[in-house]
Amino acid sequence: MACERQVAISPASADALERCSITMEQQANLKSNRSQRLVVLAPTPHDAYVCANVLRDVNIEAKFCDGIEPFCDEISTEAGAALIAQEHLTAAAIDRVKQTLLRQPTWSDFPLLVLLSAGETSATALEQMLSMGHVTLVNRPLRIATFVNTLRARLRDRQRQYAVRDLLQERQQAIESSRQDAMRIQMALRAGGMGAWEERNNEVFWSPKMFDLFGVPKDQKPSMQAALDRVHPDDLGELMHRWNATIRKGKPFQHEFRILHPQRGLRWLAAVGEPVKSKSGKVLRHAGLHWDVTEHREYQQSLEEARRQAEVANQSKSAFLANMSHEIRTPMTAILGYTDLIADKIADEDTLQHVRTIRRNGAFLLDIINDILDLSKIEAQKLDILRERFSPARLVEDVRSIMEVRATENHLDLDVEYQSELPVEIESDPKRLRQVLINLVGNAIKFTRRGGVRVLVSFADEKLRFEIVDSGIGMNETQLGRIFQAFSQGDHTVNREFGGTGLGLAISQRLTEMLGGTISVESEEGKGSKFIVTVSVGDISDVRMHQPTLIDDSAIDSNEQVNIALDCRILVVDDRRDVRFLSGKFLRDAGATVSEAEDGELAVAAVAESMSNGDTYDLVLLDMQMPKLDGYGAAKAIRRLGYTNPIIALTADAMQGDMKRCIDSGCNDYLSKPINKALMLTKVKAYVENDRESP
Repeated sequence: MACERQVAISPASADALERCSITMEQQANLKSNRSQRLVVLAPTPHDAYVCANVLRDVNIEAKFCDGIEPFCDEISTEAGAALIAQEHLTAAAIDRVKQTLLRQPTWSDFPLLVLLSAGETSATALEQMLSMGHVTLVNRPLRIATFVNTLRARLRDRQRQYAVRDLLQERQQAIESSRQDAMRIQMALRAGGMGAWEERNNEVFWSPKMFDLFGVPKDQKPSMQAALDRVHPDDLGELMHRWNATIRKGKPFQHEFRILHPQRGLRWLAAVGEPVKSKSGKVLRHAGLHWDVTEHREYQQSLEEARRQAEVANQSKSAFLANMSHEIRTPMTAILGYTDLIADKIADEDTLQHVRTIRRNGAFLLDIINDILDLSKIEAQKLDILRERFSPARLVEDVRSIMEVRATENHLDLDVEYQSELPVEIESDPKRLRQVLINLVGNAIKFTRRGGVRVLVSFADEKLRFEIVDSGIGMNETQLGRIFQAFSQGDHTVNREFGGTGLGLAISQRLTEMLGGTISVESEEGKGSKFIVTVSVGDISDVRMHQPTLIDDSAIDSNEQVNIALDCRILVVDDRRDVRFLSGKFLRDAGATVSEAEDGELAVAAVAESMSNGDTYDLVLLDMQMPKLDGYGAAKAIRRLGYTNPIIALTADAMQGDMKRCIDSGCNDYLSKPINKALMLTKVKAYVENDRESP
């Protein structure tokens, strides 16, 4: 807990913390006002010791806790405020604190200070912390003077709450014109820094604090006009509107507004009031309270500014990712595509193996890029779950078919076992569920040297359950504790021996949660691991159950190429010459006639010329990120020409939502870079034939 002022202390130790706790306990035993006591859950014992010295110097009583449970127990007592380090605020801890504060009386708005971590805090994390209640954020490094002033302000807030509570209780029990009650009210108002007012028969009465709040001389006769003269001109209209509505409707009044204090400058005041009625309902008078809320307003403004900066940072991050994706994926298209072209022309087996090694490592690099982008999309809340109906058994068989080649290469068995009946269809996101399963099965294969991997599938309690069991290297307790952390693997030797970014499991965990499920792991070092995944299946009330059977794909050649013949004119638009050449070669080899354009403006001109000549292109293959005029603008311009044939977008697909933007711009579909030859030819053929068959 870094401070701007150095505090002379010895290194933190258990003995030092014990001495600090004893001191705090001795102070707690004194007959002091518990509502002015601070409850502290510091980041470390060393920080607790430093904090104790700081608080003792400024005569602020504190109670130090060693965990979230005793911390919440202390809040439940008549504590004045609480300070907790962000390190302790896990999702479970935030929920625990929320529940504790919800049990507070209705009059209570418990002040909670959160000591932020030294690094950048996301907007999502800020919102989660702020959702706990009356939260004040304290930045690091800690500025002692600012911290003490903030703390005292929050303790005054708490004292004011107790004063208001006492006032409300006293008002309920008061006997009109009781001198004793009047004295108590005066004490409560004085303690809470509140000014009381009353308006009766056009005559106004003020407590002494009202004169101070508005900067009115005490020898001046109190009046509504004297207060209104201090109100900021921009706030006067709204204040009068609310007050007149209170007078007309006889309802309580509550508002915050600015005043121009003659000595203190611009201040914020809060006001509450209500009509006092007779038993018959007649309004006898109006009474209320004012108090200064300037400090609270300033903290709200600083919080809004912090939130705004976090949102701007997230937007910048999203834009950077979109650009980075394009800049990396576009050359990867050329690298992988040209590698395939070279491989088709090589007869020497050794040279061919070298080329295949380049291709395999290029694909591995692309996997790493995809992992980083996926994690960034999740953190920026730009990744959406697209639910649809699909067969879970078919999806499992797809995963098995994809991963069986890798298992065979590693001389491992890959078995699938259906342990119960499954719904014929479920409602979820098949793309994201497939991504989770492929990652877990791929990890199991990667970390298994001998034996095999089993995928056990079952359905129970309205959840689809997958168990991925391997006979691999396993993990110890320390490794299990950090396995789902981003950029983390079992230990430093794992990355060196097996490779990978350490992002796959972090992404899988977050995707599983987005699918309404959970992911857990059981493992023992040297004896393998078992990952357990459950996902929600949506509404399957009308879906029958069945016992899936294993599909024999052994006769299918995984390297079989789909032969697609094209007979059409296509315009390929991309600012990269190598991408245009690669796409054009794939299309020409399939029989298409191909023209090229290197930017959006040339593409629009080419389409216009072809339409005027009566030889319109059958399809436009359009890159989305180009100089001069990008693909989104080009697609709109081409549609404005009256071009109705298909347009297929080429995009890096950096952030969820690119597909929608492509469609909104006038494209019929999109392809992600790097270009998949078979997928591109399949889509081109389908769109061209469908367009020709349409009337």
